[in-house]
Amino acid sequence: MGTRFRLFVQPPFEDPRSRPEIVEVSSPLGSVTAGPADDRMFVVEPVGKTGPYGVNRGPLGTPYMYLPPWTGKILEPATPDACGNFDYLRPSMAGFEAAHVFGCVRFTLDVWERYLGQPLTWHFRDHYDRLEISILRRWDNAQYGYGFLEVGSQFESDGRVLPFSLDFDVVAHEVGHAIIFSVLGVPHPKAEYPEYLGFQEALSDCVSLIAAMHFPSVIDNVLAETRGNLYRANRLSRFSEFSPHRQIRSANNKRTMAEFARRGWKDEHELSQPLTGAIFDILVDIFHESLVARGLISHAVEDLADVAEFDPAAEAPVQYAFDRAFAWNSDGFVEALLDARDIVGTYLAETLWALAPDFLDYGDVARTMLAIDQDESGGQFARILSRNFRRRAIGEMHAGPHLKGGEHHSHVHSARTLLPIDYLELPKMTFREKVLLSRSMNSQ
Repeated sequence: MGTRFRLFVQPPFEDPRSRPEIVEVSSPLGSVTAGPADDRMFVVEPVGKTGPYGVNRGPLGTPYMYLPPWTGKILEPATPDACGNFDYLRPSMAGFEAAHVFGCVRFTLDVWERYLGQPLTWHFRDHYDRLEISILRRWDNAQYGYGFLEVGSQFESDGRVLPFSLDFDVVAHEVGHAIIFSVLGVPHPKAEYPEYLGFQEALSDCVSLIAAMHFPSVIDNVLAETRGNLYRANRLSRFSEFSPHRQIRSANNKRTMAEFARRGWKDEHELSQPLTGAIFDILVDIFHESLVARGLISHAVEDLADVAEFDPAAEAPVQYAFDRAFAWNSDGFVEALLDARDIVGTYLAETLWALAPDFLDYGDVARTMLAIDQDESGGQFARILSRNFRRRAIGEMHAGPHLKGGEHHSHVHSARTLLPIDYLELPKMTFREKVLLSRSMNSQ
């Protein structure tokens, strides 16, 4: 028997009608203690922590490495009930956010460890036994790094503070980065291609999307809204509006590598969209194939759906056909979508195992997924994969120069890719500054 939590699939600040759902994660009942905490991770809400982990500046401006553990004061941890569950906590109660962020991390790991075929071994295992999950309410971002996952808040102009700890998409996205680093490892700074950065964001978005599809309510709501015509705007193709990057990251997009090859790239989240879009299209096409195989739609409707993706005139007849088919056998649509979800999840997990981080580009991802399809199904979906990667010019065109001032910074300047040994590349701090820093740390 697992441990129960209440999780928002859609955060309450995005949809006021949203209510947390009770989920049971794989942690054995009684194994999750106050924090929440278990043998792999724990949640803390630091008191007085003024900044996130990473490379920070000392009192006199010298950069220094700041990594876990947090040793200062913390707020009262969330505690389990007498049976070992946390679902008794409601959104208005102290400890709910801590329990929520822990439950989101564990739920996402449960989903992806099944696809990976084994428990995830943290990439920071040489220095830490457990992941420190921190809630930093006054910080406006979220990040995963060496030994930590930190979530802050979105600060709105009207004064509202929207905590990322209640946003499943944001938390699951950061778990995606944890999965990538733990499976692939960290690239050498001189071997980090721009498309590796885009791959990190695209794959992490897909980790969030596939994990969300394991909530029955998401599947039911998406199909009720679209009747299976997934190219209609719906929650499945729309990532959190309240992301740390203050933008809607849409899986259902038309972006290709041609625009980034011609004019370069400014932001890895934008650069990720051709790959994210291709994977979303692959998911939809496999779903359509499964509907055809079940006799729920015809080949003609499947072909018309492909046309409608680019021709608005075909949208109405496609929707009419899907409406009729869904009304006839809605359960078959659910089964087909779950099959497509698991095929794409499996292919992405197997692709991760086969890749290496150094000199990684989108072409490597496409070729690897095609090889995985050959091994898994004898090439059943090769046409779908090839067509969607080709439409995005993935593997044919590559990202041009970074437009934010030249080459991408070394991993020393990124909290996400920071390693303990990187302190050797930082300038030495004077004794006086060390004393001042120690005093400021102790006062927190």
